[in-house]
Amino acid sequence: MRSSRSSRSSRIIVILTLGLCMSLLLGACGTPSTGNQGTPQASAQPTTAQPTPKPKPTGVPTFTVKLCSQLMSVDEANSMIQPKTPATTIVPTNGDNGGACNYEASKTNIPLIIYFFDWTGPTPPIPQSDIDAVLSQAAGTEITIGKAVPVTGVGDQAEYVEATASVRGFTANAHVFYVIYGRVFFDCITYSPVSGGTMATQDQLQQCAQQVVSRF
Repeated sequence: MRSSRSSRSSRIIVILTLGLCMSLLLGACGTPSTGNQGTPQASAQPTTAQPTPKPKPTGVPTFTVKLCSQLMSVDEANSMIQPKTPATTIVPTNGDNGGACNYEASKTNIPLIIYFFDWTGPTPPIPQSDIDAVLSQAAGTEITIGKAVPVTGVGDQAEYVEATASVRGFTANAHVFYVIYGRVFFDCITYSPVSGGTMATQDQLQQCAQQVVSRF
């Protein structure tokens, strides 16, 4: 049986994940698409052959140790995040709405988690004002958004978020770098207290996200 402390910690993780990830995902589904309207006129200028771009992901796959390792190995995660206690194993999880790669030093010490969800919202760029509104809705009596920094050049749209959740006197922090890429929403996250005392910086989590995009 789990201890009450473990149960509170698990509940905070759920609140932060749903508040910062699923609220954004579901909230953005109601925003209008900002994609191009109509068909542009063909250019009369000569064109040169361009390399075929790598196809973007069309959905969340089933996560295995092999797939997680291809996206981010244990050694790479430790090198990027530099946790106080290095991760030693990858534990993949899968659910109805997505999955995750958990980089664990132990069952109660997880220095890095990469969550993945199917993206069913509009094609980026989503107006930042809409995202800010959704983050404000996610915040409330239990969640406080300390920082939200939009980042360009990672996937189709990205942002770094710091948040705190307080539930029945128990407090936890989360540093999140989320990315919309193709039809996938994913984020590199460190949670306290399950991160073992390590809270990754924006630069570290951005490096994580950039590598995932390059290998997805």
